[in-house]
Amino acid sequence: MAATVRLMHRRHGWGVATATSFFAFCLGYGAIANGNSQGAAAPPWFADMITALLVLFVVSIIAVVVYSVRLRRSPPAVREQAAPIAARHPRGPHSHHYPPRHLVTWVLRWIGMLAILIVAVVSVPAVVDGVAYLAGAERTVTFDPISHQTNCDRYSCQMVTVGILESGGAGTSATWQDVVPLGKPFQVHEPVWRWGLGLALIDSDGTAFIAIGLSLLIEGAAALVVVKMARLALDWRRHRQRQSAAVPASTA
Repeated sequence: MAATVRLMHRRHGWGVATATSFFAFCLGYGAIANGNSQGAAAPPWFADMITALLVLFVVSIIAVVVYSVRLRRSPPAVREQAAPIAARHPRGPHSHHYPPRHLVTWVLRWIGMLAILIVAVVSVPAVVDGVAYLAGAERTVTFDPISHQTNCDRYSCQMVTVGILESGGAGTSATWQDVVPLGKPFQVHEPVWRWGLGLALIDSDGTAFIAIGLSLLIEGAAALVVVKMARLALDWRRHRQRQSAAVPASTA
């Protein structure tokens, strides 16, 4: 019975790791695809992180299948009795529990959640720039097209136009998300926050709404991760307090 409960806990832990890594991968891939479509290619380290999340997702699925097969070897009566015990366990495989009951899946889940936080940080400028574009707060500057370029990552390719953005009396390199004639400058909106996904030049209200909507989805997921982190910190603090109280008692 105890072995079956442990298998159920571990399968559940790997299942949560599967969901977390897949969700983080979808958010990161969406950020990459949106950036590529707007001419803001993701840095190599960001693409590597998304690939690692995909690998984690595949490994987690394999682990869930393995534990499911092992559980099927247990007699049905034992599985039926073990299911409510595993569900009621006060120290089940939750990410905010400390110390963790199943360290491997606990660490993997937190890797996925920390990846969500990284994606959220990179996507914050997209919200700022999208809102500024819709509100008309961005300055109008000149974009001088110089060359065409194909931006590719591990998942997709996009043809863009590289040029110079005349801003503040100086020129900075920028990318336009479409193919336009070279040597024919035109007016564009300058991003308010040129970092991360904010490097993209927004060309329409639709693009601005997509950037805002996707980024807010990512920020909402990151907010849930922060709540989990706060609960983990409280659990860690209670654990330390119990340990401190146990030391004088054992000494006495």
